[in-house]
Amino acid sequence: MPTISVLLPVYNALPDLSRALRSLSAQTFTDFEVIAINDGSTDGSGELLDRYARTDTRFHVFHQPNAGALGKVLNRAAELAQGKYLARQDADDASEPSRLENQVHYLETHPGTGLCGAWTWFIDPVLGPLFSLELPDEDKRLNHYLIQGMNPFVHGSVLLRADVFQKLGGYRGSYAEDFDLWLRMSEKTRLGMCTALGYYYWRSVGGISSGANSRQLALIQLSLKLHSERLRLGHERTDWQNEYQKIMRVPTAEADSAERQTLLHYARGLQLLRRQELDASRTELKLAANGQGIYAQKARRNLSVFWLAPALSIIYRCLESQEPFHFARRLPSGTVLPENLSEK
Repeated sequence: MPTISVLLPVYNALPDLSRALRSLSAQTFTDFEVIAINDGSTDGSGELLDRYARTDTRFHVFHQPNAGALGKVLNRAAELAQGKYLARQDADDASEPSRLENQVHYLETHPGTGLCGAWTWFIDPVLGPLFSLELPDEDKRLNHYLIQGMNPFVHGSVLLRADVFQKLGGYRGSYAEDFDLWLRMSEKTRLGMCTALGYYYWRSVGGISSGANSRQLALIQLSLKLHSERLRLGHERTDWQNEYQKIMRVPTAEADSAERQTLLHYARGLQLLRRQELDASRTELKLAANGQGIYAQKARRNLSVFWLAPALSIIYRCLESQEPFHFARRLPSGTVLPENLSEK
């Protein structure tokens, strides 16, 4: 039996899937299996998984009709898994070669810890590397972020104990399913963080929908309410399934192209400000200010105090040692970049 089972859900991820698969094959820790669930892909992702499995016997591919819920896909993968530990990996991200080695060592030397995250670089396909999320290995602080409604773990970066996962019944739902699980785990075990770069997380800031964010926030609030009930009463009084369905029935709309473009200019403007590239930052914020939505308003507020920009960029750098989000101009020295990752 392998030490680790990597849970890899795949749905129409062909453009980036090879990057994820190669990053797993390149792991310095080799005693693992990959449980890849092709969740009804129609873009050739399933065929690529099959070809890869023929060249690396640690990869096990299972095909199914689209389940419509990430939690269901992950629970099926966990049922098929044989490892002592369960690792997550998203199909459009990449793992640092030493990720699994570092995380296994962490859990082996911290027997009271059931969940281990890893430091993660957030990368926009257009803007390039944005920032690294580097939280300390402090259970109290990680729990504090959860209670405040903030997720301290990038879902694809975690390694957790299979027995704890099984005792808790696995994932629930399809949105904020990771946040809900982390809260339930925090009631039974210590939470930990491997303080080394372990994961590269691709996310387009221009693809964030305000409607989807509202749904996510509502589900986080539901998870926190249930968490409070379990701590106070020893059980959940609120009907999770009923409340979850109510939230999921609320329609959401994708961000339109103008809103996406505004957000891209705004994010780029802040990125340049942190790099002290003030003229370029002002240009991007002006473009955002002429756009639409809440980020146009934020850009206008930033421009109204832009004379403070030199001081603000210094303050950003001074806060890097204290704040969870460490903004940086460059990736760590010596980092081997996955394919399609370049600094901008």
